[in-house]
Amino acid sequence: MSPPRTPFWHRRIGGGSIRLARLLPVPRRDIAVMMRQLAIMVGAGLPLAESLSVLRRQQHNGRLRAAAAAVSRDVESGSSLAQAMSRHPRIFSRLVVAMTAIGEAGGRLDSALLRLSGELEKNARLAAQVRGAFSYPLVVAAIGALVVAVILWKVVPVFSELYEGLDAELPLATRVVVGISEDFTAWSAAVAGVVVVGAFALARIRQTEAGAVATDRVTLALPLFGRVVHRAAVSRFCRTLAVLTAAGVPVLEGLDIATRAVGNRHLERAVERVRARVETGSSLSRPLGRSELFPPMVVQMVSVGERTGELDGALEKVADFYEEEVQRSTAAMVPLLEPLLILALGAVVGGIVIAMYMPIWTLVGRLG
Repeated sequence: MSPPRTPFWHRRIGGGSIRLARLLPVPRRDIAVMMRQLAIMVGAGLPLAESLSVLRRQQHNGRLRAAAAAVSRDVESGSSLAQAMSRHPRIFSRLVVAMTAIGEAGGRLDSALLRLSGELEKNARLAAQVRGAFSYPLVVAAIGALVVAVILWKVVPVFSELYEGLDAELPLATRVVVGISEDFTAWSAAVAGVVVVGAFALARIRQTEAGAVATDRVTLALPLFGRVVHRAAVSRFCRTLAVLTAAGVPVLEGLDIATRAVGNRHLERAVERVRARVETGSSLSRPLGRSELFPPMVVQMVSVGERTGELDGALEKVADFYEEEVQRSTAAMVPLLEPLLILALGAVVGGIVIAMYMPIWTLVGRLG
């Protein structure tokens, strides 16, 4: 089998050696598919090194293909699969490494990888739903801003030239729109500069621990969107801890790994405090109940799971419930936001149109 053609963004740009693909994270779905394919080949009796070699040739993602090649070389040199994966933490998460290690230790690597791929696919689907909830209003807002910019840049100056010959004072609304249009280049450049500087400053702030915690706290407090992000984070935490607990990972180690799967620094801090209490001998449900970031349903189900010895099953049910809540919330959010965004865009565009036609209506009224 010939290797897949290298995408154009992997090639050299302007003689440089920087590849754009390296700047982007590896999609979770690609890793899930890779784990599922590896599980099928290992389960069919194909040697691990040969299975990794086949996967390497099939990967279209450059970073994942390079990682698969490195893992294959390490396995051929005598390393375990988990050890080889752990050398690429930016691609293979601690959950992937832990589940792989458990599968190798128990002699059921194929089963562990199949379970892992299923959970990764659920996490990828959940992340896509959250991104979709955020992307829709952003896309509509961007389109609206583009429409308004074109009107101010091209349409309003035509009316402005027409009104220059009128010996009459323009209405206040018309003067405001004309003034904005005349200074369009200046204020649009200023707005673009503010957006760029703000994005850069936000990126730098999020590079610090305190800044990331603060911005993620603000994200959880956003109307509509904050609730979706919160539920998705709780679902990821419960699902990750459920998978690790079912595989026999101790609760403390599971909490340590699940902390990084939350995806929200503010919630991660809460999980770290829970882990510290559990480490001192407390049950898991008690510190969860003291934290305001975990809903009562999570606390109750964890308490029941601890008493019955079915903690993994209880966490799995909670994860499924909140994943369905995210699906329902995102499905209900778009029909709610669509008329509001269209109304806002129509109000802005309509206001500009009315302001530009007001002098004509005034003139027609005088002639009548």
